[in-house]
Amino acid sequence: MTDFTNDSDDDWSDTKSIDSCEAYIQFESIRDPSTQLEKAVSFSWPGVYQHGDGDVASNEQQKDGVLRKIIISTLLEEDDLAPLFGGCQWAGTRLWGAAVRAIQFLAGNLEIDGSNNDSVANLKPRSSGDNKDNNTTLLELGCGLGVPGMIFHMLGSNVVLTDQEDILTQLEKNVRENFPSTSISNESSSSDATAAQHYIRAMPLSWSRTGVHSLLEQLQLSTAGFDIVLNCDCVFEPLYGKSWHLLNETIDELLRVNQKCVVVSSMERRGPADGIDLFIKEMKEMEYVGSVEKVYYDEKRNIEIYVTRGLE
Repeated sequence: MTDFTNDSDDDWSDTKSIDSCEAYIQFESIRDPSTQLEKAVSFSWPGVYQHGDGDVASNEQQKDGVLRKIIISTLLEEDDLAPLFGGCQWAGTRLWGAAVRAIQFLAGNLEIDGSNNDSVANLKPRSSGDNKDNNTTLLELGCGLGVPGMIFHMLGSNVVLTDQEDILTQLEKNVRENFPSTSISNESSSSDATAAQHYIRAMPLSWSRTGVHSLLEQLQLSTAGFDIVLNCDCVFEPLYGKSWHLLNETIDELLRVNQKCVVVSSMERRGPADGIDLFIKEMKEMEYVGSVEKVYYDEKRNIEIYVTRGLE
């Protein structure tokens, strides 16, 4: 297991951080030499190696143990630039600790209390990155940079990254440039998209039951839904207001479509007014929610992970 005790309060500003979340994925901030302003970030995942063509290598194709590196632009396109206090857009260009803990959890790399083992079973991808016939599907809500979803795709799953339309241009570009052989453009025909065996794509989603219906219809998943739904640091009232009501509505509808879907919510506590307690309380009362269980707590970083399941 990884040592999570080597965290400090000010290490997020370093280009190479000793923060345990960032160190685990070898996170690095890439900056313009002339201005020292960040223009991109890079990260890798332990055990996922690079093939000669830049794609994920199979176990037999590992090239000198070189980890597959993902480089993500954090620069918004000119048309997508937010006002000075456009916090939602700014938050979508940051990598948050809760996102790293979430993918560690999904990949089985966090130590979970024994009483919660049943809650985390069957969350791992059904195959490793060298098997392109994996059928596990993951939907990431409010994905921002999309780091957890991208890593889960490298581990073998089919992934749909979703966020607000005004940051989707950046997200689509990053997906296309990092996964040229498996990314699906929103301009692709529905038949081409359906035929893809191993894919990742970025799509806009307005949190609502109607938004879920529209998304599933476009993906031809109206009856199947998703196996896993992930949301990371999507609840923080000072920045996002009470949008968690809409997030709960979205989660509830996804559980209505697929009762066996597993919803993973990873959040960092930032004070009593962050809205997380209200979000969890309301989630437990949603019509199609069967159970909500806290399965992980990082005391140093105040990160909590909840697993929500549908009605059995």
